[in-house]
Amino acid sequence: MKGYLGSMVAILATAMNAAVAEDLFLPDAGLDAELSGFTVVPEVLTATRLKQPRSEVPGSMTVITAENIEQWGVRTLPELFRFVPGMFVKHGDQDSIAYHASNPNLMRRMQVLIDGRSVYRAGIASVVWEDIPVALEDIQRIEVFRGPNASSYGANAFMAVINIVTFHPADTLGTRAFARSGHQGVRDYEVSHSAELGEWVYRATVSRKHDDGFDGNERLGQETVQPGDNLHDGSRDSFISLNATTQFSDQSRLLVEAAYKDGKQRVRQRRGEDEIAPVDDNQSGFVMAQWQYDFSTTHTSQLRAYWQKEKRLTEFRKCAPAVVLSPLLGQLYREDPYWANVIGRFELPEELFLPIAGGTANPEDVEALLEEELDRNYDISQSDLDQVQTIFAQAGFDAVNLSSITCGEYDLDFDEQRIDVEFQDTVQWNDILRTVAGVSFRRDQVTSQTYFDGTVSNDLMRVFANAEIRPLDKLIFNLGGMYEDEDKNSAVFSPRVAANFLVAPQHSLRLVYSTAVRSPDLLEQEPDYSLQITNLTENYLGLSEGTLYATQTGAYGDLDHERITSWELGYYGRLPVQNLEMDIKVYRDHLYQLISDPINLNTPDVSSNSTMNLQGVDWQFTWTPVRDHSFWYSGAYLDADVRVGESPNLSDNEESNLKRVETRLSSEFSHNLSWSAALGSWRFTQSYFWHRSYNNSSGAKSSPYRRYEVHLKKGWIFNSWELETSAFLHHLIDESPIAYNTNRIEDKYLGFLQVGVKF
Repeated sequence: MKGYLGSMVAILATAMNAAVAEDLFLPDAGLDAELSGFTVVPEVLTATRLKQPRSEVPGSMTVITAENIEQWGVRTLPELFRFVPGMFVKHGDQDSIAYHASNPNLMRRMQVLIDGRSVYRAGIASVVWEDIPVALEDIQRIEVFRGPNASSYGANAFMAVINIVTFHPADTLGTRAFARSGHQGVRDYEVSHSAELGEWVYRATVSRKHDDGFDGNERLGQETVQPGDNLHDGSRDSFISLNATTQFSDQSRLLVEAAYKDGKQRVRQRRGEDEIAPVDDNQSGFVMAQWQYDFSTTHTSQLRAYWQKEKRLTEFRKCAPAVVLSPLLGQLYREDPYWANVIGRFELPEELFLPIAGGTANPEDVEALLEEELDRNYDISQSDLDQVQTIFAQAGFDAVNLSSITCGEYDLDFDEQRIDVEFQDTVQWNDILRTVAGVSFRRDQVTSQTYFDGTVSNDLMRVFANAEIRPLDKLIFNLGGMYEDEDKNSAVFSPRVAANFLVAPQHSLRLVYSTAVRSPDLLEQEPDYSLQITNLTENYLGLSEGTLYATQTGAYGDLDHERITSWELGYYGRLPVQNLEMDIKVYRDHLYQLISDPINLNTPDVSSNSTMNLQGVDWQFTWTPVRDHSFWYSGAYLDADVRVGESPNLSDNEESNLKRVETRLSSEFSHNLSWSAALGSWRFTQSYFWHRSYNNSSGAKSSPYRRYEVHLKKGWIFNSWELETSAFLHHLIDESPIAYNTNRIEDKYLGFLQVGVKF
């Protein structure tokens, strides 16, 4: 690691020498031009909420433009982030994105904004990408701040912030439509129309996406692999969105956005399950208004308010041994969940059944045999044995009754909504000092009989401020912090201190120190989690409905915030003559009080005692050597060390798995290269992704992930309208799955065709 960091520091020095030698510098006005006022785009400024050139940003930024999106030709939003250094994407019934390293099941440590509106769920901490009602063609740019940014966006801006900025409707006047068809059941349709209506300018977009997900492959032991959704992880999503703006005066402007989305995601099933596979039926929507008033060219205020709602209905029909519905086993679980799991999971050694049933078993002997067989510490009392004897008696001391199968229905429904109001004020006091400060209030409310036995809510108050101080022409300090106080978690303050030294107008070194937190979600802090099974088939308990013995009723609680402290040394440079832009980051992150345990009924205890130390290098280069050729190269080196706190109830295997889950969606080395070329009305783009030691699920460091993509596009212009056709093909070079063994497709060559019109 030291040698690698040393070589990267040498690269920094070389780049700095190039900066000094460059004798022609263009103004760093690219970002300024893009963000110069509400008439171009909504004012969303990701790094500090202040308009800043890239060379003066206190952190690492990746900007994906509309041109990049068009060149790469990808189909879904998460696929774009494979081009971001240090980011990794897991596909499945729900996509997940991690920066550097994280659990692939839930995207909990990254803030995602759409025109400033957070889509991070507070009830069950995650971002559901399929529920985001934004078309790729409506996106003007995506700003990715790679590092903690709680000083600007609060808790959950933990490891990165993704801010998706859509086009102003005036920039998309007219109509566009396309249809797309391809492998794995891909069938997509989209229509968008932008126009002026009195004093308003608006855009309405309607979209529908359809695919069959993965199909597995024969190497997994499947007897047949055929077209269609045989892994039951496909999706059907539709949405309609509206974006409208008006200007009341030269000083006052209003933006209104709204959307409604309806979708069905089939929930991935384990191989061998023959029950009816569930479908996640979801509806979501939001309404947002943002008002901006310019007191002068140096003083602007903004008020934003939005309401959003999400409803998910997921019904299951499952079969299980009848004993798991025994009220007596449920009582035992509340007293000693690990001992109850021995019975409920049929882990009891066969030689112990008769002694316990007959009342002759000795607690010490049972304890010793269990620890030897199951590799876990137990504390068995005579009362524990007596309760199990009663459970056996309820089944007539017949193991056949205990293991007899009963089937029933249950749901994982929930209804979540949020109200958020935020005011911010931006002032340029003089040539030395600029500030942005504000306050916000948010209420999150979740209703679910399964997860919370009713309704729970959380109120959050925030106060934030960021200051840019320029004591010298070449030296810039950025100081910022946010104070947050909420009902369910303790109050926190997240600061950031950064210094940027401008070696030249478009070349800078930066040193950044920042901290951030992730607040435990409502399910982590206040669970009342139980499965109510109805319409049961015949069982020895005589139940027509019952409750699964494993429950979580306030069992976690009092979890600490996840915390991170981060140091970053970075270089940003732009060589206008060579059309070369580069950003290099060397970092060391210390994450602690991590909640690594999965939040489900298989986890009796959840604690916030894991730590993870990350250090490495991110780099990104964009180069346009000639007008019609451009290159994008990004990559990362990551060294991760995960440690689990004291967990006496975990087996050695469970502790090892808990360590690996934090690096499951990560890679030691990753490289992403894209080349785009234009020849007249033809455009050709090819991209290559190479990750070494990807998906470290087994503890080995040899799993590569390589993927090649090509996108070919051709356009025809006929008077006032344009016809576009394109073809996209990707080739998976390696056998390595993405996160899960079932995340495979038998045919390594997949693609789609697209036809569209604009007028």
